[in-house]
Amino acid sequence: MPGAARRSIPLVAGLAVLAGTSYVTLVLAGRLLGPAAFAGISVLYVLVASFATGMFLPVEQEIARRRAVVTSMAAAIAICLLAVAARPVSLRLLGGNWSLLAALCVALPGYACCFVSRGVFAGSRELGRYGLQLGVEGSFRLAGMLCLVGIGVHSAATVGWLFGAAPWVAFAASLAGRAARRPGASVSIVPGGPLVAALGLLLISSLAAQLLVNAGPVTIQLLATPAERARAGAFLAALVVVRIPVFLFTAVQPSFLPAMATHAAVDRKADFVALTRRVLTICLVLTVVTTVVSAALGPTVIRLVFGFRDGLGAAAFLALGVSVGLYLAAMVLAQALLGRGMHAWTTAGWLIGLAAILVGTALPGTAVGRATAGFLLGAVAAVCVYAVLFAAALRRWASPGAIDPVTRPGSPYSADPAP
Repeated sequence: MPGAARRSIPLVAGLAVLAGTSYVTLVLAGRLLGPAAFAGISVLYVLVASFATGMFLPVEQEIARRRAVVTSMAAAIAICLLAVAARPVSLRLLGGNWSLLAALCVALPGYACCFVSRGVFAGSRELGRYGLQLGVEGSFRLAGMLCLVGIGVHSAATVGWLFGAAPWVAFAASLAGRAARRPGASVSIVPGGPLVAALGLLLISSLAAQLLVNAGPVTIQLLATPAERARAGAFLAALVVVRIPVFLFTAVQPSFLPAMATHAAVDRKADFVALTRRVLTICLVLTVVTTVVSAALGPTVIRLVFGFRDGLGAAAFLALGVSVGLYLAAMVLAQALLGRGMHAWTTAGWLIGLAAILVGTALPGTAVGRATAGFLLGAVAAVCVYAVLFAAALRRWASPGAIDPVTRPGSPYSADPAP
């Protein structure tokens, strides 16, 4: 719909600004701090991304259940308390920097507020505020990094506080000038029941998927010798290069699940399969191109752009590129299974992937080699499970309307910005 597409422009623009500024911020942080100090920032980045996206995105997709704010804040506070209670492990992950641990504890409640507000903005069609929040988050971090580079402050703690403060600044900016209740605006409130159980499974799936793709830098920090500790930063730098297809998929993901649910609800099996095949094909092409280019140029890019002389080799880039492609295929198939209402099986697939990561990291080798093997085995396990489940779901799709009653068009955990 042209009208829906026009209304989505601020959201797409905000997402583009957030992605672009995040890439530049990480590059500047790497060059400013060097690989050793950047390792702690890389772990802070993946922990914030994993927990914020994994735990709070399903709440955003729930769109304005009144319990959402309390649930999100309780989850954020629980994670912060756990991180403080397990401070020997937390500080090892964060390079022994208490300021980075404090920044993590400040950032997570901020993202809880951000994701809940994004659900409200999407439900009330305030996509301008949604896009503004995304853009301000990335722009604030980048502006702060440019100031640090300009005055020559080589402090991991200061960089960490940019990540801690960014969600709060973005949240405040998106609410500026907004009335508590907009006249004429209505946001659907969905009662509990089966949908609550489905949301719980979706939350576990989302968190497990984020942990699978972001586990590498954390694994290296835990397993590395002091001499290898700086490789966590180099690993994240490599992931920044090879994960471009994952970012592109997140741009279409909010509309993919509702479309799949709609096809399933009205028993359009051919359209369901065709859409899945089309998205898989696009992701495959993007992955092949990205993998080939990153394997050929990745080591040079890391050296020239991030300034890391001791980066990853071409073989590691190739393995990471293949892992990203398999992970992306698993994401597409998982979304298709959610469209069929198979929430429990979708959760099981990601958990099996996490178990495979543990197997990979138990193999002998360097910390980087074990982290790479863990990501590869985890992605292989997840995509194999989902391929089997998807084939079984299609075989059982025989009669009209034979789907899980939880799934229906416009489900409350769908984040489609368009009406």
